[in-house]
Amino acid sequence: MDGSGLTVEPLASTRPGTARRMATGAVLLALVVSAFEGTVVTSAMPTITRELGGQQLYSWVFSAFLFASTVGVLISGKLADRLGRRPVFFAGMGLFLVGSALCGLSESVPMLIAFRVMQGLGAGALQPTTLTISADLYTLRERAAVQGLFTGAWAVGNSLGPLIGGWLVMHASWRWVFLVNVPVGLFAAALLYLSYRDPPRRSDVKLDRWGPLLAGSTAAMLLFSLEPGHAEARWLCALGAVLVGAVLVRQQRVSVNPLLPAELLKDRTVLTGVAGSIAGGALLYSMAAWVPLWMTEQGGHTPVGAGLALLPMLLGWSVGSTFGVKLLVRGGMRLSAGVSFAVAAVGAGFLALSAALGWGVPAALVGLGILGLGLGPAASTSLIGPQSRAPWHHRGIVTSSLYAMRLLGGSLSVALLALARGHFAAQFAIAAGLTATAALVLGLFAPGRTEPAAGA
Repeated sequence: MDGSGLTVEPLASTRPGTARRMATGAVLLALVVSAFEGTVVTSAMPTITRELGGQQLYSWVFSAFLFASTVGVLISGKLADRLGRRPVFFAGMGLFLVGSALCGLSESVPMLIAFRVMQGLGAGALQPTTLTISADLYTLRERAAVQGLFTGAWAVGNSLGPLIGGWLVMHASWRWVFLVNVPVGLFAAALLYLSYRDPPRRSDVKLDRWGPLLAGSTAAMLLFSLEPGHAEARWLCALGAVLVGAVLVRQQRVSVNPLLPAELLKDRTVLTGVAGSIAGGALLYSMAAWVPLWMTEQGGHTPVGAGLALLPMLLGWSVGSTFGVKLLVRGGMRLSAGVSFAVAAVGAGFLALSAALGWGVPAALVGLGILGLGLGPAASTSLIGPQSRAPWHHRGIVTSSLYAMRLLGGSLSVALLALARGHFAAQFAIAAGLTATAALVLGLFAPGRTEPAAGA
């Protein structure tokens, strides 16, 4: 454990050499393909839903993927700690690629949504596992040095996604938006197979079957309660979410193997990471879903132009993330998450004003750039900070739980903003208000400099 509180166990997987470089390349490719899938769809979705005739289901193409990813993340965390990172990575990649291929063959929006669920389950296992592997490969001091490499790969995938998605829609077929994942994913899996071996793991890690089921059911009913339709059905779903959520809390209290270990739930850094992950996912995915639609419906822009609109946010995220670890070490979660979310709220508020007052695209791009500059360090350190407080045998479940919170925040925010569909300024203002609330809460309650965790 170094002075920052980060675990620096002398694991075999962290030793420098050719194998580590190959494993790093595999992780980077997996990050690229998962990040690419997260944004490549955004610029293509208006065209896809128009072609397949399911515009009314627009938000569900995003929400179904994010919800399924949340469930996959909750299941994969314990599996990664019990079975090892490798088998979970390969299973997740396989499911993700099969789902991607089937999405590319879809003939209707309901069919696309169903295959997005499969794709999301695979992504849910894949994404946190790659982040956990990266934590195994490098100590915190090393990760501070290579953070730019990982954030750069993430930024490349996210930045190219909307542009390539728009280009494919205009010059080829939207089906290639999904099919393009297959060769890259296969290459990443081959690299990891040849280079990475799991460190020694605990064999006494048991799976909690009821926790993920109850958590997924609660999230599903929350999503249905936000779906436009009959008020009675929505209230019934909301009530069901509250009841099942209460059962989940009770079950987690008595479970010998909860979704998050009880000792970590008492850690303010981990609790701050949970709140920051929810807020970060809510802002990221709501902007990725609704900004391109705003550009195409009200701005009259092409799919490529709609994809370009997200570029300032994603580049701002990349630039901000490179400072995330340094902010975390210097000022703890209060600085790296609380202050950074305040910057992101300013950007979201500027975007809302741009949409409401008709300031034009340049002003909107400035707002998105400021938003990304704050969101980058806030979201990344909401994951890295809690990772530093967990020993190896808990690091997988901590990573997956926090990533699940990010996806849950995204799926709920996309569904929530769908209630104000067509009123884009109001949607962006709601997102700004939620982000400002998160900044206030984290600024008041997040810890300062992280201290070493006892016994880690």
